Amino acid sequence: MRSRRSERSNSERNMKRMAMLMLGALLLLSVITTAGLHAGTPAAAPAPAGKDVKNPYEGKADAIKEGDKIFDAKCSECHMDGTGGAGPNLTDDTWIYGGSDADVFETIAFGRKGGMPSWKGELGVDNIWKVIAYIRSIHRK
Repeated sequence: MRSRRSERSNSERNMKRMAMLMLGALLLLSVITTAGLHAGTPAAAPAPAGKDVKNPYEGKADAIKEGDKIFDAKCSECHMDGTGGAGPNLTDDTWIYGGSDADVFETIAFGRKGGMPSWKGELGVDNIWKVIAYIRSIHRK
């Protein structure tokens, strides 16, 4: 016959084991979920270093064409054909948050208060640069 002390001791050990197993399972699930969220998605967009950063796709016809498709799918709802709508005109020289490549990249990647969403997770670095190349191609003087 077991004593109450022995039963309580076994029960406490079993509870500790169960807690440790649950903790391990949660940690494993966390790692798997985090890896799954990033698998197959574009790389997160880091802010470009310095205001002098230049678009690596500037003037490249294939990139501009891809940027046009992305713009049409993601940006035209607010910016229409680039001349504005709910979002500002992107074809003129007036830029609310600065018009350098780095400024525009930052706006697209991280969004702006008041309506511009962050696109870094969905587009990734290369596609943001392609959209900027397209925007530059529709600039009107």
